[in-house]
Amino acid sequence: MMRYYTIVWLTVSVGGWCFVHAQTAPQILDQTTKTYAQLRALRLECRQEMVWTMKLQGSEMRSTQASQYQALAMRPNYLRMVARYEQAGTVTNEMGVWCDGKDLYIQNPMFQQTLKQVAPKTLREVYTEKNLEQASFMPIGLDPVYLMAHGNWRKIAGQPRLVKREKLGNRAVYRLSMPIKPPQMFQSLQGGSARTSAYQILWIGVQDRLIWQSQVVINLSDKQMQLAMRSTERNTRQELNPRLQPTAFAYKPPQGYEIVSEFKMPDFTGATSALKGQPAPEFALKDLQGKEVRLADYKGKIVVLNVFAHWCGPCRKEAPELEKDIWQAYKARDVVVLGVAIWAHDNPTKRAEEFAREFKLTFPVLVDAENKVAEMYKVIGVPTTFIIDREGIVRELVVGADVAAIKRAITALLDAPQQP
Repeated sequence: MMRYYTIVWLTVSVGGWCFVHAQTAPQILDQTTKTYAQLRALRLECRQEMVWTMKLQGSEMRSTQASQYQALAMRPNYLRMVARYEQAGTVTNEMGVWCDGKDLYIQNPMFQQTLKQVAPKTLREVYTEKNLEQASFMPIGLDPVYLMAHGNWRKIAGQPRLVKREKLGNRAVYRLSMPIKPPQMFQSLQGGSARTSAYQILWIGVQDRLIWQSQVVINLSDKQMQLAMRSTERNTRQELNPRLQPTAFAYKPPQGYEIVSEFKMPDFTGATSALKGQPAPEFALKDLQGKEVRLADYKGKIVVLNVFAHWCGPCRKEAPELEKDIWQAYKARDVVVLGVAIWAHDNPTKRAEEFAREFKLTFPVLVDAENKVAEMYKVIGVPTTFIIDREGIVRELVVGADVAAIKRAITALLDAPQQP
């Protein structure tokens, strides 16, 4: 009889203990947030892999980018966060945010500039979406530095779900999944008309309640295109409350970087702009019927040379406007539109045919399968349009989808007195 009561007592006690210590996903995330929010300092090392996949008209393009970053954070307002991107095993870019307690430095590798400002008073004001984006980071979801600085996961994440308990290497972890707010760049794509979803998976240590791995998945789709991004981060080292000195947050700009009070947009089109006033480079390409077409064939006409890619959203928006508002409106006045399809990842002729058929293009579309015209005309982005006069001189170029600007350039040439 005594044995029976002992078994009952143990069953109730153990069952009660398990019930009390049962963990829900919000409880686990609250404990993780508390762990980071109470820190005085943090050292973090991480490896990241970002995979982009785009599906368009039956074709799929994929790109992968690896990076590694290190972060040092210390209250009240010290931060050193540096990311190095890798290509074929070689570091190609370094970007980062530094705050040494007195000054805030934001290093942007695209601009080759470093923004210098007076340091904010708190880590929360240093680690912001705006500051990270200015350094070319894409802040997405929850991470240790965010939780240390802001101490509230509910601002950017929805209700979490506990998927299961499992092993990550030799470490027991909880795997949690939750919806998150997409980055601003995704929200603004396609003029806000696309459907966007985003969620994050976190692997949180059972014993230490630290984030050891994160995966963010973002999907965007509209009628023509599907875009997916998957970012996986593995935290390889975490030190809680390390002994850090203010000198660890000192900033030294790389050679050639300019310190600025506000970022100045570089002239990315410098080499392209240099073509203005020069003879348009001659080329010969095949059209969709396989006939060879030369730029010289149109001497004596005004040529609107539109360089595009079949997967480019702005190009797709611009194409029907070029057909209606430029080609149909001006062809009777010796104005010709030539479309040049570049940067196709597979079957360039087929992709150009599909593009022309979808938008009912009747002006000549040429296939630049080897991207020779893109190279000759120094094209760095699409769409780019060159307006060439009757003598074969480049008179204007328009970067981006801007049919109104193309119209103005054509009108200026039509109104100009012709040479006898």
